[in-house]
Amino acid sequence: MIAMSYAAWLADFMGTGYDVPPVCLLEHTGIDEPSLADPVAEISEDQHLILLRNARRLSGDPALGLELGIHRHISTLDRFGFAMMCSETFREALQVGKEFQRVIGRFSGRQLILSTHEEGRSAAFQIEVAPELGDLSRFAVEEILGSILGTTRWVTGRELPLEELCCAYAQPAHVAGYRKYFPCPIRFDAPCNRIRFDAAFLDTPLPMASSHAASMYRAHCQRLVGCDMARPEGLVAQVRARLLVSADCALPLEACAEALSISARTLRRKLHQGGYSYQDIVDDVRASLARSYLDSSRLTVEAIAQRLGFSEPTSFSRAFRRWTGMSPRTFRNRPTGGH
Repeated sequence: MIAMSYAAWLADFMGTGYDVPPVCLLEHTGIDEPSLADPVAEISEDQHLILLRNARRLSGDPALGLELGIHRHISTLDRFGFAMMCSETFREALQVGKEFQRVIGRFSGRQLILSTHEEGRSAAFQIEVAPELGDLSRFAVEEILGSILGTTRWVTGRELPLEELCCAYAQPAHVAGYRKYFPCPIRFDAPCNRIRFDAAFLDTPLPMASSHAASMYRAHCQRLVGCDMARPEGLVAQVRARLLVSADCALPLEACAEALSISARTLRRKLHQGGYSYQDIVDDVRASLARSYLDSSRLTVEAIAQRLGFSEPTSFSRAFRRWTGMSPRTFRNRPTGGH
């Protein structure tokens, strides 16, 4: 579920920036205007997606995703945002972000996974997108790209020292919006969605650092994650998230359980109780990513096989035929083009 505070902020943003009345934004969502003021209300993921599609259509702005991310107020992140702000350094704040990204309840940690990596003198944010987002995939990536810049500014009081932006899709018509907010080299049709920045920035001390407040907000987030994992669907979503950010989606069950701070036996038992098996989830994630790569990237079949953890392209082709009934190349060249 997603906090109503985000829907309220979105309604204010669309009204102020695009002259879109709340009643139009809320059309077909089942949300009425008085509900926007309810501080404890929540909306479903389906309602959230309808809101975003309405906003995109009513704004007429192809760069709306970037704009939403850039201007999103830190308060819409609730306890998650404050846990980041109260951390000692930017590095610690990112660890909070990685650990609790499902708490914010929207794309991040569900259909979209954000991870950070250090590469020598550079660090990077990498974004993995679940194929289920469909027509909102690029919109969601753009919103997260903007949110990375906006949240960094809120948390550190400074701009992220950008080095390069890579986007795993073709250059959009609104590329000027990218150049407006990302004063660095920008590469489209890249193998992945990634922002590289100066790694020294990770040790930036935060102006609002408070160990007591950080511990309090982290405890809140831990309780929310615990409640989420108590449900079979929440646990499956957590496993999917870990697989999406692993190097090749072939994360062993034991390593996944350790990352989730539970035993392998408990993970296997809870999945079984919910009617799931770990290998089925691995196969589902691999199949979804394979279809997404074949549809929306220019990666070769060999490169896709490697990214998904297959030792040989022939092994990937056999698995893909089992998942879809056709070969990877036949799937990529099918008449619909995957779109």
